[in-house]
Amino acid sequence: MKNKSLSILLFSLLFLGLTTGCEKEFLEERTTSFINPDQLLINEEGAEIYVIGAYDAVRVLATGYGGWLSMWGTLGADEIVVPNWAADPKQIYLQSLSPSNSTIRNIWEGLYISVNKINSTIDRVSAMTEDQISDLRKNQLIGETKFLRGALYFALVSSWENIPLISAETTDLDDLYVSQDNNGDGSIDNADTKMVYDLIVEDLMFAESVLETGQGAGRATKGAAQALLGKVYLQMTGFPLFETDKFELAELKLQEVIDSGIYQLEPLYPDVFSIDNEQNNEMVFAIGFDGPGLNQGGKLGTFYGPQGATENGGQAGNNWFINWELAGDSQSNANGGSGTWGARNNYAFAQGYQEDDIRCRNNIAKHRVNEPQQWTAEDGMYNPTARKTEIAWRRPTWKPWKWHNIRPSNWGTDTPFDQPYIRYADVLLMYAEAKNGQGILSQADIDNTVNLIRSRARQFPDGVVMQDTIAEDMVFTDPETNANEILSERRKELCLEGWRRNDLVRFGKYQQGIRVTQPSWSNSGNPQDQFSDFEIRWPIPTSELLINPNLVQNPGY
Repeated sequence: MKNKSLSILLFSLLFLGLTTGCEKEFLEERTTSFINPDQLLINEEGAEIYVIGAYDAVRVLATGYGGWLSMWGTLGADEIVVPNWAADPKQIYLQSLSPSNSTIRNIWEGLYISVNKINSTIDRVSAMTEDQISDLRKNQLIGETKFLRGALYFALVSSWENIPLISAETTDLDDLYVSQDNNGDGSIDNADTKMVYDLIVEDLMFAESVLETGQGAGRATKGAAQALLGKVYLQMTGFPLFETDKFELAELKLQEVIDSGIYQLEPLYPDVFSIDNEQNNEMVFAIGFDGPGLNQGGKLGTFYGPQGATENGGQAGNNWFINWELAGDSQSNANGGSGTWGARNNYAFAQGYQEDDIRCRNNIAKHRVNEPQQWTAEDGMYNPTARKTEIAWRRPTWKPWKWHNIRPSNWGTDTPFDQPYIRYADVLLMYAEAKNGQGILSQADIDNTVNLIRSRARQFPDGVVMQDTIAEDMVFTDPETNANEILSERRKELCLEGWRRNDLVRFGKYQQGIRVTQPSWSNSGNPQDQFSDFEIRWPIPTSELLINPNLVQNPGY
């Protein structure tokens, strides 16, 4: 088992620069044969190709059945629910994971394979001489890859907390443990959580110091490094580190992103996620995909979507339903009542949409695509007959939606949408959080962050603006109430983008947040009933403990 697993890791490393394909805006090489890295890394052009392979490696984060953002950040939170037929991922949703769960094992393996690819890029490009590549360009390429490594380790430490820290390339199976020895005895142990965060911060600070400003069109930039650094600092203020001094550091980095003038909110929320408007100025960093039929596709557009066949614009599979309390189920939530279906009102930190919030229209499918009317995405957002907002028997078919499949569609599960990683809206909300965490948030800060976002939520096409009672402006109050408002706004603005679980953990609201009372025909159970405190982190896969007996399982599993 050990040799098989490590052989897969090594194979993926040796052919890193050969699997080109990251983002249609900047990737042009289409390598068709394997090349030895030593033959490739002889000049700047070869280094560019190798770095493109590093970008390909971070696709492991992207939404999909094995994607970290969807499996950790969305499935394990309060945005979607899972039916009884959802198979292996149902354990993630229900907080009933065992260390043998194949989904989390695949995510662990995928992340570490990608880390090794990134380490290879950093080590090998760093070793290039000045006659092969200028120091300036070399440092920029290293900065890009260190940004990517920071993103991967942020996923690993968020999910498992107690992880091996491997910061150099592994090229020989026999040397794997010795070369990555943490403590001088030839083993790789669980690293101290703080050590992992220190490496992430170090990587991102280096990236910030060498990268250029600009939107990036799929490549890491100075602003992307600063934004991710702000996100990491904020996560450090909560479990398990509780380093509240990081609120100020987060504020400073996020302020720099805001002051750069590079990024801005798109005027209409649906345009942020339009296939015709990718890598817009709201995208601080997005993971690139292209397709269909190019072996460069992703899952956005069909992973979530309306019920019905993918060729008609629907979802591939039937594994996800929207959390009704996010959907703004008027019969359940109006006037504080329990409603026809017995759903509770949302917590203050998890308020649902109003139907006339444009984000509700864009992010939640309340229609089927197979009906005789052949609803399009436009119908599904704006046609009241299509949306079926008040017909009780339709409710179990309400689905998560955000990136809209075309009709007719030939995408299947090979879609061209780029995966948003950090948006400017996220930066604004994090900035408000950072200032509130220090007790210095003001109404002016709220107006320039949360209320800018809520104002956009009232904007519909053709100049139509909803009344102020829709996504009503936030008013400054005490820090706890402010925090609940910000956390609730993050749910509505960023739903399905993969950050909700990190948010709930950081704010100390995770155990409350995962409670649902949705009916059994769309929901396999109440996760909160099965949750224990230790399940705030994932178990280290059994297969990894067998490979490396020096690893210690996370407590409780």
